[in-house]
Amino acid sequence: MMYNLTKLTLFLSIFTVYALNAQQQGFGLVKNMEVISTSGNHTPDFNSSSVFDGIPIMGKKADKHNNTYSLPFGAGFHAIYFDQKYLASNLFLSSDSTILTARADTLYQNTSAYEMKGTIRPNVWVFPFLNIYGIFGYTKGLISPKLVIPSVTIENIPIINTLAVDSTFEINDEIGYVGPTYGIGATISFGYKFMFFMIDYNYSITNPSDFDENLESHFFSPKAGLFLGKETSEMFGALWLGAMYINNDQTFYGKVDVVDIDPAFIPFFGEEANYSGNLSAVQRWNVILGGSIIINHHHHLLVELGFLDRKQITIGYDFRF
Repeated sequence: MMYNLTKLTLFLSIFTVYALNAQQQGFGLVKNMEVISTSGNHTPDFNSSSVFDGIPIMGKKADKHNNTYSLPFGAGFHAIYFDQKYLASNLFLSSDSTILTARADTLYQNTSAYEMKGTIRPNVWVFPFLNIYGIFGYTKGLISPKLVIPSVTIENIPIINTLAVDSTFEINDEIGYVGPTYGIGATISFGYKFMFFMIDYNYSITNPSDFDENLESHFFSPKAGLFLGKETSEMFGALWLGAMYINNDQTFYGKVDVVDIDPAFIPFFGEEANYSGNLSAVQRWNVILGGSIIINHHHHLLVELGFLDRKQITIGYDFRF
């Protein structure tokens, strides 16, 4: 309970301090736009004209064919939190005082990690259907390897080179990291009447202060949805169902007391051994359900939830001009 409360507190702190722009920056090019309402489908009073001549490209042509599209420029705020299971592999043990190393090929585990991202994303609809955005902000995460290692292979031993040793030990650790994040992304979105389809991809790099390596993340999300509204209101909404793919494989580092591995190893490794390994998500895909409120052509709000093997929540705001 206390662990979950701590994660919730961290999430709210990240959202307050480092908010991030939503993956939605509008709904792209929509032909003959309508909203579904109890009084029947109708065209919303949604003015997308811009004071910037020539942006988006082909915008004037789209105006002539009864198309609706978003204002060209935007800057928004968005916060995402997700928690999922990972697989650890290639566990490597080393020491600062010896050339001996050890590897473990078999791991019994229950490894998990959570991550909170906070970035600002300035964006522009280059074409009525194509939005390009930058990513600037921070990422905070916690890796929790819980490993049982039944045996290791010691390497670099003089004369015999390697030696397999059955020595069961555990690694239970919590490895936190935080650092600046930057990247780039693109959204393609088309719609017809009350339906829309959207594909979003972004790539970002995080430079944690306590890690030797940068962390790379790939986010890919297709989704389809409906426009909903009232005949008497400029404000309308959208609901969508989709999926999200996240690839954020990484390495993890830490130290383990050699006596916990085997007291006989102390003359060779010293009191502490360094460990490192690779992490990959058990499931990279999950299902997402989202909703958005378009207050007017300047202000957009959204919330998005992720289910199944990865639990996530996204909250966002976008200002367009």
